[in-house]
Amino acid sequence: MASLNQRTWPRLVVIGKAFFLSRMRWLAARDIAAIVAFLFALNALNVANSFVGRNFVTAIAQRDPKRYLHFAVLYIVVFAASTVAGVCQQFVQDRLALCWRDWLTRHLIDRYLSGHAFDRIRSNKDIDNPDQRIAEDVRTFTSTLLSFSVMVVNSTLTTLAFAGVLWSIDPLLLLTAALYAAFGSGFAFAIGYRLVGLNNLQLKKEADLRFSLIRVREHEEPLGESETRQVGRRVLGRLRRVVHNGRAIIGVSRNVGFFTSGYHYLVQILPILIVAPLYLSRTVEFGVVTQSAMAFAQLLGAFSLVVAQFQAISTLGAAIHRLGSLWEEMDGTGPEAIPEAMPSGIPTSRPSCPSTSAEAM
Repeated sequence: MASLNQRTWPRLVVIGKAFFLSRMRWLAARDIAAIVAFLFALNALNVANSFVGRNFVTAIAQRDPKRYLHFAVLYIVVFAASTVAGVCQQFVQDRLALCWRDWLTRHLIDRYLSGHAFDRIRSNKDIDNPDQRIAEDVRTFTSTLLSFSVMVVNSTLTTLAFAGVLWSIDPLLLLTAALYAAFGSGFAFAIGYRLVGLNNLQLKKEADLRFSLIRVREHEEPLGESETRQVGRRVLGRLRRVVHNGRAIIGVSRNVGFFTSGYHYLVQILPILIVAPLYLSRTVEFGVVTQSAMAFAQLLGAFSLVVAQFQAISTLGAAIHRLGSLWEEMDGTGPEAIPEAMPSGIPTSRPSCPSTSAEAM
């Protein structure tokens, strides 16, 4: 586990930056700029929504029909704009992830089938199921890493946007959110750190099972009774290992789930406990209570990214480990040479990603 942690970041940098240094970098830069622009718009709309919602609820509490109608219309406009921005942002993100997967898969196939890489990988028993790594792990790596990166950027923008909102209501709200998120992230890691290693094992065991079944299907001659029993025992043995490791993952996920569920339920009541006394003392309007709950949830969601995405992070770590070891074997390098390991060029086969704005949208 320690070795995996030490190698994860160098492998992530080497594999991740290859696409962004290729001839596809301009397409990637364009899509990343569009994603960031949509995230800015979404956070601005979320802040506006918190103030519109505050005034909307206050109008209801004060039984003011004219003000209620005004902010109801604004509510609909903000929701509509948020929907458009959110859908467009997800569309660009999905398109970029698919393009990245296309490029990286082609790149690995070219390297796998060139030089002596194929022979080295076939003779190295530590590099199991290279086909599964190129097909499935590349998909997991590109989609999960891009998704998590977008979440980090969005969390940063959300923190900057809603920290001021909470501070304007009561500085204690901001301090409580920061401390609560720090506690939750640390505790979630302490409970679920084993998931990275278990997910890595699961990928290997699932690939072994699929490989056994493929070998049965590709057998050219009919199997005798004794051979059938032998093949069946081998396949079932690999299935048992898949199930055994899957049970371990479920057990750790259950423990993480107990904590994260309670952690998120408490988010709903914490801001109200802090702001309700201000409303009862007539210091703030009733709408401020609902605004504080909304802003607190937004900010805590940004702070608690590790808690919310722990399973995805562990899966990404396993994919980085498997792709990283395959990458090193293709280069013929050891772990000490990882930071210098860079692709020699771009795939000879042309990616099928869109290269113009018209094709993309």
